[in-house]
Amino acid sequence: MAITFISHSSAETEEDQANADSVRAELIKRLPDHGWEVLVDDHLPPGMNWRSVLYGWISDCDVAVVLVNRDGLSSSWLKREVNILLWRQSVGSPLTIVPVLLKGLSPRELRRSEISQLADLQCILQDDTDDTDDTDGVGATGGTGGADVVSRIVERLGGLRVCADTSAMRSMTAKIEHCLDGVTDRFTLRAMAGTLGAEGDWRFPTAAEERRHIAHQCLAPVPTQKVPAAVNDVEFFLALDRLNKLITLLLPTWIDPVGVRLLLPGAGQVVATLAGAWTDTARQHIHRASCFSGGYWAQAVSLVAGEAQDEEHMAACLTAVRALLKSDDENDLPIEGEVLFLVLDPAGTELGVVGRLVRTLIGRFSWLNVIVLTDQADPVDLGVQTARTLHIPLQPGAERQVARTSRALGHIRDRHHGHGKDQAS
Repeated sequence: MAITFISHSSAETEEDQANADSVRAELIKRLPDHGWEVLVDDHLPPGMNWRSVLYGWISDCDVAVVLVNRDGLSSSWLKREVNILLWRQSVGSPLTIVPVLLKGLSPRELRRSEISQLADLQCILQDDTDDTDDTDGVGATGGTGGADVVSRIVERLGGLRVCADTSAMRSMTAKIEHCLDGVTDRFTLRAMAGTLGAEGDWRFPTAAEERRHIAHQCLAPVPTQKVPAAVNDVEFFLALDRLNKLITLLLPTWIDPVGVRLLLPGAGQVVATLAGAWTDTARQHIHRASCFSGGYWAQAVSLVAGEAQDEEHMAACLTAVRALLKSDDENDLPIEGEVLFLVLDPAGTELGVVGRLVRTLIGRFSWLNVIVLTDQADPVDLGVQTARTLHIPLQPGAERQVARTSRALGHIRDRHHGHGKDQAS
């Protein structure tokens, strides 16, 4: 059975809340008759860690119906749900998102809100006037009354052809589960979940469900200092190859995936500045955004040069481009399905010089995405106007803490190898 997740937020007025409750209740009643399993947080039992449950639902659903009222425009949790759903689409999921604008909310308000990207999708309107002229560029189907809006949603879902979801997000959670496959003791798995930050008394009936719970936890940011202790909990039960893979998957989980989703190029090139000092930090951001998709590759270039710096910088970049292309000719095109990043470490080079280099590169290579390590300026200061730009800040001391975590995980790996458990499983 295909899965529908209903995303919503609370309303301040009784009238708006009653309307949202009515729409949600009718969807819960009618969708199963049309072959849809409905996931909604109304029926979570007391004591459940609702955040972890919702992350799992968001990663598993085939369709998300997003019920938006005016109060939802400023809801931090609804914004996070919407961003994760859009993240899934960015990494290749055939997920369908159906925004529904409830009574009192106009398309113009959605377009001007922090979840304005929903306005790029065809919205269903529920309003009192059936006046849909105020769309402000939003694709909209409406307006409908309170009861009819459910019929419009059911009709929309009825026309969908649900495909097998092979998105990177599901692939990542499956990889984490696979790494933990040798851990069959539920108490050990429960300890690992708790170390990673799971709240409440989780008691799943099988070890497989415990492993899946841990994998879904990793869709949310995990403080980097928690990772070594969590790996310690299960290290004894893992063969070395699976331990290595697990460490690789867990190390970038300190990065908030919502914040780096826009690193995924989508319809155009990306030029980003990252307020970090190390190229490994950029690679971790690419891994986190793409959920370790195999088609994402990066090469790093340090812009150290002598008197002929422009020529030397370009020569170093072209060498990296050829490595990305796996070709001796930089005029070749990427292998189909591959997304390629060039990470530039200015190494003291003036930002204006770096900007000139970036403009030349993206002008010549329309497929190339660039990350510049600098905390001094947003991408606009590079003078880049033809690509999608973003700036990724870091918390003070983040890279030092990640480096400590990486060393601690290396010690676990070395100790494990000394135990002799280095055979493949």
